[in-house]
Amino acid sequence: MAGCDKPEAILDPFSDLEIPAELEESLQRHRENLVRLATTLRCAGVDETQIEQSVSVIVDSYKEELIRAMKRMMR
Repeated sequence: MAGCDKPEAILDPFSDLEIPAELEESLQRHRENLVRLATTLRCAGVDETQIEQSVSVIVDSYKEELIRAMKRMMR
């Protein structure tokens, strides 16, 4: 399948956004994880239920980190 061995083949929809420095490292790591996940799921031909479960795991793991970063920015 095209792009299966190259996660960077998926375009970064956030590349033109101006992101505060306080969030840049966290968001970069999150984007890389999402690209890896999307590539893996596409190449594995997984069904919608598995996609929802995989996305939930990534989002849940990122949620607390994002909340902490946002609170620090609001201080």
